[in-house]
Amino acid sequence: MLAAGFGYAALQDRSAVTSILVASAPVPAGAAITGADTRLVKVHASDTVLVQGVLSPSSLADGWTAAVAVGAGQPITLSELTKSSRAPALGEMSIAVPVQQAAGGRISSGDLVDVIASSASGGARYVAQGLRVLAVAPISTASGVLGGGSTGYYVIVAVDKRTALHLAAALGLESEGAPGGQMEIVRSTGEPETSQLGYGLSAPAPAPAISASAPAISAKGS
Repeated sequence: MLAAGFGYAALQDRSAVTSILVASAPVPAGAAITGADTRLVKVHASDTVLVQGVLSPSSLADGWTAAVAVGAGQPITLSELTKSSRAPALGEMSIAVPVQQAAGGRISSGDLVDVIASSASGGARYVAQGLRVLAVAPISTASGVLGGGSTGYYVIVAVDKRTALHLAAALGLESEGAPGGQMEIVRSTGEPETSQLGYGLSAPAPAPAISASAPAISAKGS
């Protein structure tokens, strides 16, 4: 009887349903989330992976912006959103690097990344920290990690104007073939920022655009 009781309770738990918000159409990064962009779907209440962290219908009016692109039918989770009132408008910038210099391609939308520039003298400096990733280039078996290719890969990040200038300057040095210079994109999701901005440099490292506090991304430096 006891076993039967547990079995019945388990079936009752499994039959319980709840409603969650999903995107009714693709929502691009940076777009405001409103009721028109969402619809309710029913899922099993026991599916904690789907239920936990999902934006509640009553919170829609709080003013939310998509931090990353949200696909149609995808649950809208708080980790993918920022408060509209706190998030300044940001631009988008593509950083093209060989995939082996971007965590082997293990970077996804929503991640935070740091950008490091190295020099021929063995020194390196942070160009930017904590940039929000909006999109990444797809990796195919022909030209990506499995195929051993190193071209055609890029990461799109959210930037303010000063951060964009720092990145453009570093990318310009690399494209001009500065001896020994290269860019490295480091996946830093969950990692705190560092105040040690340079290593092995003969002169003080220029202050980088530090922007780790998502959603509010601020630039520091000159």
